Amino acid sequence: MARRRSPARPYARTDRIAEAVRSIVATELERLSDAELEMVTITGVTISGDLDVAEVFYSAMTAEAEGREDAVAEALELTRPRIQRVINRQISARRTPQLEFHPDEVLRAALHIEDIIEGRVEVSDDDR
Repeated sequence: MARRRSPARPYARTDRIAEAVRSIVATELERLSDAELEMVTITGVTISGDLDVAEVFYSAMTAEAEGREDAVAEALELTRPRIQRVINRQISARRTPQLEFHPDEVLRAALHIEDIIEGRVEVSDDDR
């Protein structure tokens, strides 16, 4: 008897794990009562092909406007072990990726381009 194939999945395993990690991290950040992490948004997650590393990209616009980017990065690093444990429990895989937090530079760049287009800022030599 021939073995039945399961229907093709719409996206790769790493993409599914990345979405699960994004959801778990976002939920856990909402549960925390850390003032430094209020208004922090998880914008995306990329998973290495070997599932070793999950790069979690975040946006902290309010903190950035107030000059508290370093405090947010420090608070995320302090909460990383707790969130890692939750991920380890909730994702059913032989190995789970280790979290690394990174500010989302793409969003910052997009907002800067929008400011230039709208004429809210002058174009500098760095922008050319």
